[in-house]
Amino acid sequence: MGVLFLAVAVVGFAPSFLFPILSGNFDFPLAVFIHAAIMFSWLGLFILQAVLASRGPSRIHKYLGTASLFLFILIMISGFTLSVANFLQDLPQPVEARLDSIFFLQLWTVVLIPLFYWLGYRKRRQSPDEHMRYMLLLTFFLIEAAASRITFLPGMLDDATFIYAQYIYLDLMLVPLFIFDWQQLGRLSKATIIGCSILLFYQCTALVMWDNELWLKTTDILDNWFRTYWPI
Repeated sequence: MGVLFLAVAVVGFAPSFLFPILSGNFDFPLAVFIHAAIMFSWLGLFILQAVLASRGPSRIHKYLGTASLFLFILIMISGFTLSVANFLQDLPQPVEARLDSIFFLQLWTVVLIPLFYWLGYRKRRQSPDEHMRYMLLLTFFLIEAAASRITFLPGMLDDATFIYAQYIYLDLMLVPLFIFDWQQLGRLSKATIIGCSILLFYQCTALVMWDNELWLKTTDILDNWFRTYWPI
């Protein structure tokens, strides 16, 4: 699953970020480079931790797990900073409306990333299997931005179907987790049920609020508030 998540991140950001860099174009804000480094570091750490855990108890695994708290804090700071910066851009319609809808999804990161990290971290000793699943679902949530950029998939370029197509493709990626649960436990893990229920609730609210007139009016208020207090 870690390798699959990494592949989604590479494919999603290749056209807009990775290919330009490989061709010598480094014309990106520093914040973008920092955020990319942090997010790819998390994916690398997730894969490394999975490999270490598969080999049995390991001090290195525990030390890296503790150190992940620092990376988690950086994800929160860089993600929120970049989200607000993009939200405050002055762009023509309908691009700005699309960014306003995306900002609703990004605001959920303030809730879901800490929630999944806390759920996973508290289970690291008493239930390693649940710990593993919560960390997997946290990483799954983090790759949504990359998945949304894989526009060659059917439905991803159509404004009317984009949000539905995105979640269909994303949720299909969780099928291996369900299969693994049934093979190992004969049922779905408690962590899988709780974690996926949280994600389903988030996705349902996202579907309701996408291009929602009430939300778009709310973003005008948020825009004014951020411009008053946020350094631009």
